[in-house]
Amino acid sequence: MTYERIPLAVQVVIRRDGSIVPQKVMFEKTPYHITSIVSVKRFCPRIVPCIAPVEYTVVINGILKRIYYESDTNKWFSVKERNENDPQAY
Repeated sequence: MTYERIPLAVQVVIRRDGSIVPQKVMFEKTPYHITSIVSVKRFCPRIVPCIAPVEYTVVINGILKRIYYESDTNKWFSVKERNENDPQAY
C-alpha cells in the first residue's frame, strides 16, 4: 500500500492568540465548508514526507477528514491511499 500527499488550498481564520482555524478547503476548484473541528494536535503521518505538521481532524459534509498544516512551508495537505493498479496513480 502506498500513499500520496494531496495539496490543498485552505481558507483560515487566525485568532489574536495566533491559533489557526481552518474554515474551508478547496480541492479541485470545489470549496468544502468545514462544519466542525474535532481535534488539533501535532502529528506527522509517517506514510508521506512532511515537516512537523499539525493534524486537524475536521468534519466536512458529515464526514470525518484529516488535514495537515506545515508551518515551516506554509502548506496544507491531505493524505490519500494510492491505488497501485491504476496507471493514472503515477
